Amino acid sequence: MAFLTAEAQLFDLGHSLYMVISFALMALFLLLSYKLAKTQAQKDRLLRMWAIITVAIHYSVIYVNFLLDGDKAIGENMIFAIHPCNVCMWLLLIVSLVKKRDTLAFRILAEFVAWGGTVCGIIGIVLNENYVGNGLGDYEAFKGLVSHSTMIAGALYLLVGGYIKIRVFNVISVASGLAFFLINGAFINTLYGIFDRGEPNSMYLQEPPFPDFPWINTLFIGVVAVLVCFTVTAVYEQLALKKEDRWYTRLKQIIRSESKC
Repeated sequence: MAFLTAEAQLFDLGHSLYMVISFALMALFLLLSYKLAKTQAQKDRLLRMWAIITVAIHYSVIYVNFLLDGDKAIGENMIFAIHPCNVCMWLLLIVSLVKKRDTLAFRILAEFVAWGGTVCGIIGIVLNENYVGNGLGDYEAFKGLVSHSTMIAGALYLLVGGYIKIRVFNVISVASGLAFFLINGAFINTLYGIFDRGEPNSMYLQEPPFPDFPWINTLFIGVVAVLVCFTVTAVYEQLALKKEDRWYTRLKQIIRSESKC
């Protein structure tokens, strides 16, 4: 099957070494950031740094391609946020620039970026389509891996820097972000249709990401993402929080307060 052939190409020595080294460096940078960045201003600068670097690396391929091959077309994902990672990249930049952080909107956005940016970034590194048949010697494949790494670092720094907390109610933010994925994908697919530009398959709404496994579609991925988020956060709360601070206790309090109104 095509997927199995691609899998063999993906996990070659170069790709495997990149994953090991990049994840180790990310862990080191995050640890040092946690130890050294103490003031809010320092934390904000680090968050913006990761966000800006991610965008800069993503778009650097335009300049590299122009200098090496001036006739090479600009990729669609440089113009539209076609893939989930494109959306997470821009949301990370927005989160890093927001100054008023005591709002529900910021909390939902930051929590989704932390989860979505990390998961999408890992998938983008482990299953990088550009790497297949190209390897690390191809700049587009290389920049794709590096930009996913910096996005993961920025997304995780939202937790390390204290911008968000791991709670079961993160599920609401994740579900909201997934809904935005669907809206964004439907809009881009419709726009392409209006101008007869083919099928961009934005957010994998037109075709599943792995043709050999059609049951792994957008709906399936979304449901699994919500369930994984709930499971991880519920286990964390059970281990790390007192009973009165856990999600089910807080939910009971909310229901009781609503019933009294």
